[in-house]
Amino acid sequence: MTEKTPNLDLPYILPSQAMKHITHNEALQILDAATNAVIAATLTAPPATPAEGALYLVGPSATGAFAGKDGRLAFFIDGVWIFLVPRAGWRAWFAADGRTRVFDGSAWNDPLATPVVDRLGISATPDATNRLSVSSEATLFNHAGHSHRMKLNKQATAETASLLFQSNWSGRAEIGLLGNDALQLKASADGSSWTVGLEIGGDGIARMPAQPVVSATLASASYTLAAGNLVGFDAMSVMQGGFALGSTLSGGRGKPLIVPAAGLYMLGMRANLQATAAASLAVAINGAASNLRWSASGATSPIATVAVTGILPLAAGDAIALIAGGPLSLQTGPSTYELSLRLL
Repeated sequence: MTEKTPNLDLPYILPSQAMKHITHNEALQILDAATNAVIAATLTAPPATPAEGALYLVGPSATGAFAGKDGRLAFFIDGVWIFLVPRAGWRAWFAADGRTRVFDGSAWNDPLATPVVDRLGISATPDATNRLSVSSEATLFNHAGHSHRMKLNKQATAETASLLFQSNWSGRAEIGLLGNDALQLKASADGSSWTVGLEIGGDGIARMPAQPVVSATLASASYTLAAGNLVGFDAMSVMQGGFALGSTLSGGRGKPLIVPAAGLYMLGMRANLQATAAASLAVAINGAASNLRWSASGATSPIATVAVTGILPLAAGDAIALIAGGPLSLQTGPSTYELSLRLL
């Protein structure tokens, strides 16, 4: 059996030992110094009037009573110095600078001096990808001084720096630099198929590549229309947002435009026509005339260009064409006949 404990070198009371209280008191003194240690200062010589129970770290090239005790802990008790040899893993509060330090076997280090951790979870479990994970009702990033800036940095243009918004862990919206250096906002209904709704390039110009916009025309021809005749389109010179052409209309006068999304649309109609009696030319929704129309109370002469603009509510899948309300002569062609729609 050894005479001291393996960690703090506390002396054991041996069998049949006389004056056991001395050994016991020595052990208590070591415990008092090493447990929750508070180091008042680092000194290379004993202070002139040390306080009872004061603990110091002996610095290099120590002199006086500290000579030869470099690196040890000097504990003043009952008018004498007790010197403890620190072991790796010991912790102490350094009162002079208000820091906790840990002894690594050769030096006392502040674990918070370089606060780099591989992962951090706050009420959540981090992983190799989500190295910082927070589970909370809210997260506050406050200013220190006057401002606060959050930075998201990516390695190269083709990479991503973004904020991803999820519903039950499935993506629904994302904003950031998404594979290029333009600010984009995209959305998804299922977390798989994504559509860019807004893009702001380095020129500062905002673009909406998914906004339904179309300009449709019909090849050059002359038509004599009667009330109820529909006229459609065969080409879309400007088209985005999912517009399409439907089935060929009766009489072979083009195809209707198929609306891709519900909403309020700004429409513009332009046509070269002549009324041979009281007549009208209106925007038709699913074959029925809307209130967006040109009309004449009687015959007009000669053929003239008419233009009408307005706003109509449309539903996804609506078929849009023009419909005659009375006898008309109509000329079509890219420069004389056009219908434009734009979702507001």
